[in-house]
Amino acid sequence: MKKAWLLLSTIALLPLLTSAQQKWGGGLFVGMANYWGDLVEKDHPLFENAGPAFGIMVRNQATPNIGLRGSLTYGKLEASDKDNPGNENRAASFSKSLIELAVIGEYDFLGKRRYNGNTFNKTFSPYLLGGLGVNLGDPKTKNGDVDYGNTHFSLPLGVGVRYDLSSKLYLSLEYATRLTFTDELEGVSSKTDENDWYNFAGLTVGFTFGDKDSDDDGVTDEEDACPTIAGPAALGGCPDTDNDGIADREDACPNDAGEQRMNGCPDRDGDGVADNADDCPDDAGLRRFSGCPDTDGDNIIDKEDNCPTVAGIPAMNGCPDSDRDGITDAQDACPNDPGTAEHAGCPDTDNDGIADNEDACPNDPGIRKFNGCADTDNDGVEDPKDKCPTLPGLASNQGCPEIKAEDKAVLDLAMRNVQFETGSAKLLPSSIKVLDQIAEILSRYPGFKLQIDGYTDNRGNDFANQQLSENRAKTCYEYLAGKGVNKAIMTFKGHGPTDPIADNNTSDGRRKNRRVVFTLSPN
Repeated sequence: MKKAWLLLSTIALLPLLTSAQQKWGGGLFVGMANYWGDLVEKDHPLFENAGPAFGIMVRNQATPNIGLRGSLTYGKLEASDKDNPGNENRAASFSKSLIELAVIGEYDFLGKRRYNGNTFNKTFSPYLLGGLGVNLGDPKTKNGDVDYGNTHFSLPLGVGVRYDLSSKLYLSLEYATRLTFTDELEGVSSKTDENDWYNFAGLTVGFTFGDKDSDDDGVTDEEDACPTIAGPAALGGCPDTDNDGIADREDACPNDAGEQRMNGCPDRDGDGVADNADDCPDDAGLRRFSGCPDTDGDNIIDKEDNCPTVAGIPAMNGCPDSDRDGITDAQDACPNDPGTAEHAGCPDTDNDGIADNEDACPNDPGIRKFNGCADTDNDGVEDPKDKCPTLPGLASNQGCPEIKAEDKAVLDLAMRNVQFETGSAKLLPSSIKVLDQIAEILSRYPGFKLQIDGYTDNRGNDFANQQLSENRAKTCYEYLAGKGVNKAIMTFKGHGPTDPIADNNTSDGRRKNRRVVFTLSPN
């Protein structure tokens, strides 16, 4: 009896041996009991002499795969030599009502499947069992040959299969052999040192009880932070719909797997802005722009920036406008000079309808025929190429009119008829009329200039001749100026005896070499 009380004490201590957070349960067993020993042939069918068996148990699920149970089982064992032809002469038999107290451990191969994720799953799972038991019972033996005790230890070993009907109820079918440490189970000994053993096989109806688990998630309501919604134990019994390790109640994005730093929301572009608050979730950006990038740093986000890689201004949708003329640099032919859309962003300084970048005369109104330059005198030669821009002329004469033959004659005559007192720069009276004619000619050729060149013969000192020729040219210059000719269009120079036009060895030649030449040409 001491052995039985020891085992009962072990069963009573089960609650202290397992986690208080796991489920407790119980069960009812019904099946068969069978004896195997000295009164049965070795090749005897296993359950041929089976008797009824009943039992109760208390069970604790220590882990998803491991359970520990304490059981009290009754079984009817009996056997007779009449069923054993080799021992008919002995004519022994026995009948025993056996009560077994046992502590048995179970290893459930597929136990983790029951609570996969947030919900309970019905599972069909095989298991192994083994433990320690003590059996009590006084056999009624006929023709026995040993003194026997009524209390023995046994080692239960077996297999079973379990099927969950619900999270509270299950069925299991199992078979287990009880190895004993005695050959006196039935009061008969074969003297072969082989111990007796017995079997239990049957059906168990199991159930869970104890702490309430309203959502069937394996976490008791007392420990469950979300007692009405199934969830994993690791998250306090609260659900984690997106399986990101963050309970839905703490997850700002419960349906999208995310990160702890993002309060459970994803951040696909890794810019530190959760996708649910990121206007550009696939492009890394800045928090101040709601997660959108600003590649060129112009404070205009790329998706609203028509020029995302070049810094620009809001008025141009993020494109640059260097000259602030309202035309983007990319479309502005003159990006650094304010212009108009009509001229592709280029200015038209002279307002002649021709942009400065195409205008050869950007500061003076002109016509397109001459690339923006004017033709003031309408002679077909633009002013920049026209030596006489205010006087219609010939292209062959650089825009100046051709000097009339009669005027050329006057100029040629002046070379011979403008005379001075001997050795002096004082004009003779006969020269005045010729110079007056020259002044009148100049008034009709406003775009021309007059060059006055003085010459002498070679008689006398060269230096004196040089000075004399220059003074005579100057005298003509000053006389013409006095007649109203603009000094700006006249120049004078003395050449002395150089460049003679006749032989200085004759008086007639020297007379011809003493001359003043008047040359009229375009300015």
